[in-house]
Amino acid sequence: MIGLLLFLQFPSDIVVTGQRLREVQAECAKGGCTPLRDAQATIALAEVDFRDGAYLAAKKLLAAAAARNKRHAAEAPRAVAAIYEAYATVALHDGDRNNYQRAVRNQVQTLRNYLPADDVANISASTALGDMWMKIDNYRQAEITFRGVETSSLTAGQDRTAMLAGMKRIWLLNAMGRNQEVAAKLAELERRPLAQQPGFRTALQVLRLRIAARKADGKEIDKMLAAIGPQGPEPVLILSPTYEKSVTEAVNAIAGKFDLTTAVQRTGSDFDPTAWADIGFWIRPDGQTDDVEILRGSTNAQWAAPALAQVAARRYSSVVDESGAGQGRYRVERFTRRSAYSQGNGSLIRRRYAIGGYEVLDLTGPPAALPKDEAAPDASHPIQ
Repeated sequence: MIGLLLFLQFPSDIVVTGQRLREVQAECAKGGCTPLRDAQATIALAEVDFRDGAYLAAKKLLAAAAARNKRHAAEAPRAVAAIYEAYATVALHDGDRNNYQRAVRNQVQTLRNYLPADDVANISASTALGDMWMKIDNYRQAEITFRGVETSSLTAGQDRTAMLAGMKRIWLLNAMGRNQEVAAKLAELERRPLAQQPGFRTALQVLRLRIAARKADGKEIDKMLAAIGPQGPEPVLILSPTYEKSVTEAVNAIAGKFDLTTAVQRTGSDFDPTAWADIGFWIRPDGQTDDVEILRGSTNAQWAAPALAQVAARRYSSVVDESGAGQGRYRVERFTRRSAYSQGNGSLIRRRYAIGGYEVLDLTGPPAALPKDEAAPDASHPIQ
């Protein structure tokens, strides 16, 4: 859904770093910075650790920053919310679902308490709680949350927020196989006055196409993509195939369908380390992916084979190649093997266990905006 609504997202201004990053952040950790400066330095330094696969170090930095800045939420709500958002992202990739949920709730509550409802930051974060429930596989609660946001936003006259919640609700209903509700809801959104605005009209058109593409074959998808044409300067994800399950995942899924005990049990001595990989690929002007490869990652990347296959099978909207070189767009995405902390059989110790699938984060982006007194590194800050 994030890929579908890229052009509706609002940029963050908490994207600053520099050569003296560690020194600046250390000063902030001692209380010597404003909340904004602390958010800028800590998020940037946490990103350095995150990119290197040091999720625990990044999480520790952000947790400390959140603890020392929460009292400044009223005076600097955007900065404090940005810290919570970055903390949530890292916690999710680390498999720390408890702190992920807590950080998302704090982010949303900070914005609701101290910013107007029609502020762009509030609009973009309005569906964050529903996204959170989806990420932890609680689809029922996610649907309740999206429906609540949509209903309350319509009552308050916040049409943009209501439309975003409605579109996310459609995508969730589609994933749950509730096809009749999907068709009815999509038709209802298309009748709203806001649906006539170019951005939302295109978003609804792409959403309809993505739903149809899940059941179409290759030739039908080609016809759909030709009909929709280019969607802007950046390609929009249209078809995202499912990941191939591992043997363990497949066996446990079958057992779950028959209400049986999980077939492959975890013991107290089992433990799955963090597994991550940066996958680079080209999106050609015709929307097909090419040259998919692992650029770097943790050791033994066999676990990432389904991710490589999935990226290779994606289809994006076509893009006008103004350069004439025919290369398209290059993208790098961080794939982290999904995991969760839990207690194995016969143990009271929480350990990280792989649970199937991947957390994905786009690492591609423009250079960071920097203050005049600092020099720029060669990275943006996607963990926000």
